[in-house]
Amino acid sequence: STVRVWSLSSGDLIRVLQGHGCIVRSVAISSDDQFIVSGSADKTIRVWSLSSGETTQVLEGHTGEVLSVSLFSDDKHLVSGSGFGDKSVRVW
Repeated sequence: STVRVWSLSSGDLIRVLQGHGCIVRSVAISSDDQFIVSGSADKTIRVWSLSSGETTQVLEGHTGEVLSVSLFSDDKHLVSGSGFGDKSVRVW
């Protein structure tokens, strides 16, 4: 139910993002390193500010676990995939 952000150069834990109600299945980071999106078994997608660690948006619409999230190269849209009853792909 958490996302942990680590520094690759130092190995230090930078931030813990908490808010999902179940296990996080997928994460993606924006090309400008400003935000992270995460998909969870709680059927939601969260958009997080990397600088503050706060949730800026919660996307709801899947009726099954969100198994995959990916950002478009322009960081203006994302695609998510769900399974276990939902079996859909959504563009946000």
